[in-house]
Amino acid sequence: ERLEGSSNEGLKMRMRSVNWFGVAAGVLMLLVPFLGAWWCAEVGAEALKLELSPFYYHVSILEQPLTSSLVGYFILAAKLTVIIGGSLMIVGSLKTDKWWGKKLMRFGAMKVLWFLVMLLILLIAGTFFINNFLPDLIGGRGGNVEIQIPYIIGTSNSVIQSENVTVVAPTSASLTPSFWVAVLTAFLGIVARIYHGRIEKRMDAG
Repeated sequence: ERLEGSSNEGLKMRMRSVNWFGVAAGVLMLLVPFLGAWWCAEVGAEALKLELSPFYYHVSILEQPLTSSLVGYFILAAKLTVIIGGSLMIVGSLKTDKWWGKKLMRFGAMKVLWFLVMLLILLIAGTFFINNFLPDLIGGRGGNVEIQIPYIIGTSNSVIQSENVTVVAPTSASLTPSFWVAVLTAFLGIVARIYHGRIEKRMDAG
């Protein structure tokens, strides 16, 4: 009975020493790179279609896809970064009693958050450029161009006028469910960093 009680107590202590927020965040980090686009936009009836995330992109004009080897290399690097970060985060969250556990956990904790921030900055900057500078570049060749791309989410209309033709192109932009999975992953990573400190204090006190 003593051995059984000691074993149960040891198991409870072991379970309490695990950073479960870090484990959950790490598991999601292994999944996030394969969930597809975080943001989608469409101009006209599939005249231009964009699907983007740090780990995936699809661009098509009149249903003809555009590809880039350079972008593909960046995406591969981003995937490997998050997969490695997630793997190390799981190990560090399970081994909180080791001096290197915190280092491994912290290495991966903020990776998805930074990718989220970079994507949002890219979308805002790109939309600002398209709305404010692209019409002048196109309009300088003749005709009147009014482009209103939604900032991250929403719908709008863009107008291209020439002497004989007026084209109105409805535009829509939206965030996908994969984006919100990434937000949850980033949130768990932040919580894991905070909770890891509490585990260390508890272990020092014990």
